[in-house]
Amino acid sequence: MHVLILVVDDEPSIREVLAELLRDEGYHVHCAADGQAGLEMAAEEAPDVVLSDISMPRVDGVELVRRLRSRGQDMPVILISARYADVDLPGVRFIAKPFDVDHLMAAVERSLADGAP
Repeated sequence: MHVLILVVDDEPSIREVLAELLRDEGYHVHCAADGQAGLEMAAEEAPDVVLSDISMPRVDGVELVRRLRSRGQDMPVILISARYADVDLPGVRFIAKPFDVDHLMAAVERSLADGAP
């Protein structure tokens, strides 16, 4: 099964670690360096899940979700941040940094099982 996960984070080391972890689990992964690039990639590729940092330049993670939803892209989103974000967005899970790898992978699996909100 071809499952595509879009990783959006402005920290190259975090993007690389997340992409490697997900690829090791058999997922196809595309990466974007900020929310604007993530929006463009999501328009072209229609990922099954978006895994995004919240604090980023240009377009932050919360705005990324709002823009995806406004154009009808209802895929599950997992937001990751060192600071807790009180977000009430449908189909969005929150993971705190530093994250536990098993917890993150379980959130990805649950998001895929749940499908679109």
